Amino acid sequence: MKKLFFFLLAANGALSAFAQDANSNANSEDKSKTKSHNRRWYKNDSLLPRWVVDINFLGGVLTQEYNLANTYGNYTNGIAGNNTGEMKFNNGMSYGGDIQLGYFFGRRGHFGVGAGLAYFYQTGEVTLDGFRVQYQSTDGMGNTFRQIITTNNRGIPMTNRITEKVTIDNLNIPLLLKYKTRFSRRFGFMADAGIMYNVQWKNAYETDAAFDYEAIYQFTKPGDGRPTVYDNGVTPSTKSYLITQAAYANVHGGNGNGDVNGYFNSQRAQGYNVGLGMAPTQKKGTVDYLTGSVGFLFRPALNYFLSDWCALNIGGYFLYQPFNNSVPSNYRMTDGVGSYNSSLNTVSSGSAMSYGGNLGVRFMFGNKMPPPAITFVDQTDPSACGSCDGAVVLYGLPAGRNVTITYDMNGIPQTAYSGAVSGDGSVKLSNMCAGYYTNLVAKVGGKSSAPTTVILNEPVIKIASTTSTNPSANGKCDGTITFVGIGSGRSVTVNYNFDGTAQPAYTGTVGMDNKLTLTGLCGGAYTGIVVSANNCTGGSNDVTLVTPPPPPVEKPRQPAIDPSTPILFDLGKTQIHESSLDILEEAVLELNDNKNSYIIIDGHTDDIGTPSSNRVLSYKRAQAVKEYLKEMGIDDKRLITVGHGEEQPVAPNSSSEGRAKNRRVIMTLRNYENK
Repeated sequence: MKKLFFFLLAANGALSAFAQDANSNANSEDKSKTKSHNRRWYKNDSLLPRWVVDINFLGGVLTQEYNLANTYGNYTNGIAGNNTGEMKFNNGMSYGGDIQLGYFFGRRGHFGVGAGLAYFYQTGEVTLDGFRVQYQSTDGMGNTFRQIITTNNRGIPMTNRITEKVTIDNLNIPLLLKYKTRFSRRFGFMADAGIMYNVQWKNAYETDAAFDYEAIYQFTKPGDGRPTVYDNGVTPSTKSYLITQAAYANVHGGNGNGDVNGYFNSQRAQGYNVGLGMAPTQKKGTVDYLTGSVGFLFRPALNYFLSDWCALNIGGYFLYQPFNNSVPSNYRMTDGVGSYNSSLNTVSSGSAMSYGGNLGVRFMFGNKMPPPAITFVDQTDPSACGSCDGAVVLYGLPAGRNVTITYDMNGIPQTAYSGAVSGDGSVKLSNMCAGYYTNLVAKVGGKSSAPTTVILNEPVIKIASTTSTNPSANGKCDGTITFVGIGSGRSVTVNYNFDGTAQPAYTGTVGMDNKLTLTGLCGGAYTGIVVSANNCTGGSNDVTLVTPPPPPVEKPRQPAIDPSTPILFDLGKTQIHESSLDILEEAVLELNDNKNSYIIIDGHTDDIGTPSSNRVLSYKRAQAVKEYLKEMGIDDKRLITVGHGEEQPVAPNSSSEGRAKNRRVIMTLRNYENK
């Protein structure tokens, strides 16, 4: 039967692999090409109902091992060499089943828990070999004597053997972890594993026992009413009265010829506790073992789906159950003709193992699928000014389902996207222009996700360096500011403030030397310098032109702390340090001062970890800053979070100092009209 058990396990694995391989070949085709593929398509585990009722029927081999209590001391003044026998369990079989209520959780719906009731009807034989005891006893006449009890084989080849046919009522409460995966429209795999709490273990037995009862009496005085004493010698005293088969054989020719049973029956009729081949008057009974023990069940199976609501399963099982028993302190198997006390009462503890085949059915009901949720957003900005080759990838949607995605761009509704969710739960929106995408919602099966906001930015103009020349004298406006690295031949517009006042925009063309120079500048502070080309923008450092003697310059109030100061994080963490709270409070002040502004929150990491996990971590860091600003009263619509992962380091990741600088969040304050 062990070979059968392992064969069932191997067969489950082979069938599962076959079903999975067949399904992978089917899924490799384009789902939109043929109707035959649509007939092969199936609902995966994430789309199936989460509640299940499992009904299983089990049958297999049962084995038991016993630990026996020492009952030698219960036989008064026992003779050396007493043997209470060797117990074994044979020919065990187990039949039964269970019913469970289970629930599968998680986004993919592979794992679950279950509980219910399990019952097993088990059979077998308990044998006791070599039982022989000699001890002090008292008969019905009050005489003390030496009782000799041995099992009687009655012609059975196995000498000195007692057999009890046992049936067991075994009731348990299973508490199981459950796993399932569906490979194809018809096939899947499931497994249950967990504890079995035993609430009933009742052994019903019927015995074929028979015993030889012999006796040795030693009289202390002659005559009637002679008192007796216990003869415990290895060799009985010559004064002893032996009611034994050996003594009868010596008297009757050494071979025991004659009516041996008649002799013993006559002696028993006189009040002596003797007899040959005596069967118990009560051959049946029950022995209940203590309940409350905890066992273990493992049950793998191959599923065959009749529909999305019902599946058959066939597989194997292994059940291990320990048990305990309270052995009576005065236990004796038999101490008088006709009495019998089951050998099962001598078991102090033990264990049972059952293994074999399993056949069952699963019914699924309840809510099929929770509303879709966009758990993570990955984005790619357009590669050049004015181009629409950006992308937005949404993660966390149910694999294989048809999805419709609606969204607004810069406040204008766009054409909805419709398609199938890929195997990793993602959907990619391509050919996206730079803009402010709001109310981004995924709809699956009539259920909608929470709205998400994404901003795609035009590439930033990078100014390599900025140089300047001061006016030549006080009152003259012949100073210059030169920007290097914008890109030769590009038509650009420069906006800036002079001493805090916005100036007319400058428009010009970058020279072939890759330089653009603003001329005719007076002495003063030039701030808010923004260079624009098409839809791309770039900033420059503030520049102050000084004339001799320098006129007093009234600088605009600067914030106590620059909100763009990096907010640093510990390795692998998303908690905000108390040292960064001043930066966040300054950001709140500036947002409250300028109601036409919003903040882009860019999350970054070092290069420790995988790129995908770092992108998730950077997004969570940005979300932590966003949640803090929301708690400070900032509207959620004015907070945009982006996770860049490890892609934009500000310092080498080759040192701990560099990595510490890269674990950061940067806040960028922008006005809606200057996105």
